[in-house]
Amino acid sequence: MIDNSELMGLTYEVEYIPIDSSKVPYTFSVKLDDRTYTMAVKYNDGGGFFTIDLSLSATGEVLCYGNPVRYGRPMFSGIEDAEFPIPVIVPYCLTGEVGDVTFENFGTKVQLYLHERRAE
Repeated sequence: MIDNSELMGLTYEVEYIPIDSSKVPYTFSVKLDDRTYTMAVKYNDGGGFFTIDLSLSATGEVLCYGNPVRYGRPMFSGIEDAEFPIPVIVPYCLTGEVGDVTFENFGTKVQLYLHERRAE
């Protein structure tokens, strides 16, 4: 976890899901709130972008397959049900020095930051 609260003018720590683009394609587990999920990080050579599959670790049920990693846009936004992770996951750079997701910056400058989902 990195505390970049001064950069963002915030008073709380910003959490993120660590990514290692040198291992792509790879799969790992992450605990988000009270559930453990499996994320499979892949790279689409033809389109030049990363994708992430999301599934429940306990059952293997796939919640989302091939969700593109787009800079500044929430991940998995099309899935809104009881199985969906509570935090909103957004890929971006805290310093603002990059504007897209590449092999060179994904997992270093660009992270998958976690934000609380707003209650409706």
